[in-house]
Amino acid sequence: MTRVFATSRTDSPDGASLRWVHRPADPRGVVLVLHGGQSAGSEPTSWRQLSVLRARLFATAIARPARSQQVAVAFLRYAVRGWNGGSPVTDGRWAMEQLRQLHPDVPVGLFGYSMGGRVALRLTGDPAVRSLVTAAAWVESADLRHVDAAPGLDALLLHGSQDRVTSPQGSAVAAQHLQGQGARARVQTDLDDTHAMMRHARTWHTRAAEHLVGALVEA
Repeated sequence: MTRVFATSRTDSPDGASLRWVHRPADPRGVVLVLHGGQSAGSEPTSWRQLSVLRARLFATAIARPARSQQVAVAFLRYAVRGWNGGSPVTDGRWAMEQLRQLHPDVPVGLFGYSMGGRVALRLTGDPAVRSLVTAAAWVESADLRHVDAAPGLDALLLHGSQDRVTSPQGSAVAAQHLQGQGARARVQTDLDDTHAMMRHARTWHTRAAEHLVGALVEA
């Protein structure tokens, strides 16, 4: 029986932690879930921080259809809470290397909530990445020069229309950038939700899970 947020984990020398939500023996694909944070902060990330808990709800929802399709789901907890010039991206690259070593040649889907969306966009150039979902992504225009989508990327950018923490327009600009690189990228901002994305949580969860798992199975 699959355990949600099982004890199986790998820790980086810097303090990041990769924990498996669901891990079949021979996965057809792997979804890497990336949580939110804040612009600056050197304190260690806690599993109880709200942005981490919100991403965990997404991870649990993604794992439901992933089980029947032999798709693994992993959750990365960053070493520290803040962006700090991009330190979570370093953690993300470390996590991608762990996935590559454990499951070589398996396609990867990225899910990023809030700051995790910013991280995920920076990781789309990895050749293993086939699908991407961001939710309430923190997008900085200056970051886009570092975003180089892998060939065949299928992206879905979700954003509540009432988000006052991060901008729905930022997700739209990021989608346009991905489209310019040849990726299939769509934006959905049709629900009147806030940054937490809890008013329509079930709909957001379903959209994210269906997109990620479906794209990986096709890959």
